[in-house]
Amino acid sequence: MYKESLKYNANILKPILRSQGRNAIGCKEPTPFHGFDIWNAYEFSFLQNNGKPTAGILTIEYRADSLNIIESKSLKLYLNSFAMLRFSSFDEALFTIKTDLEKILETDNLQLYYETYSSFSNIFSDSSVFTCVDELEVNGISVYKPEPSLLQTGISKKEEYYYCSHLLKSNCPLTNQPDWGSVYLYYQPNKKTIQPESLLKYIVSYRLHNEYHEECCERIFFDLFNFLAPLKLALICKYTRRGGIDINPVRLYPRNLTLADLPENFTQLIYSRDFHQ
Repeated sequence: MYKESLKYNANILKPILRSQGRNAIGCKEPTPFHGFDIWNAYEFSFLQNNGKPTAGILTIEYRADSLNIIESKSLKLYLNSFAMLRFSSFDEALFTIKTDLEKILETDNLQLYYETYSSFSNIFSDSSVFTCVDELEVNGISVYKPEPSLLQTGISKKEEYYYCSHLLKSNCPLTNQPDWGSVYLYYQPNKKTIQPESLLKYIVSYRLHNEYHEECCERIFFDLFNFLAPLKLALICKYTRRGGIDINPVRLYPRNLTLADLPENFTQLIYSRDFHQ
């Protein structure tokens, strides 16, 4: 079986329709949000022409309007199949991956970056402006399936809010393995705000839920969007790596909101790394 995994095989990639998760939450096209997904593959390697292996971090980024997402295990097996392939340059290897993934995702906007360990950046996420809800005292937590009715209205005292939690846990719908993650939320309220204790209960309610990373992120975003009816809303779900890959969906509202319109306190999280990554 291991020898077979060393053979390059693009057909092993498994597409999953984005509409599958969006239909489940009643989110119709065009979605009220836009965004992108970032995958960091920490164990990607191939051979140079002289037989010497490379070692580095492959970052894959594509917009949330692609027709499909990719089942993560199939991507891990696909990337592992490069271990004994020889390429004359980094660009040649990345072009092969870009061509294969764009075909599966049915998109033409995929971007790839390859950072060798010698140039690895140690920039870690600065969440100091975010209010972490994890230490709040709450009673009676007993709901472990996503329940938007847990969200409660708070008193609006600020023009913008930053919240985070490191207690997100959901489960892979194929293997039931746990997916651990952090949630970073920024919003400008219209009239409603969130009671922080209720946000904590809501995030914890995902603990027994089975759904892909991107689908969980969009479910959280859609529930918050419907609850708040905000002026601006931005959400990042940063998951821990499993099988050498972490997945980081980013979703933004309104659709014309760009990263330049967001505070640096939020945007610096997108390409920095959390302690568990």
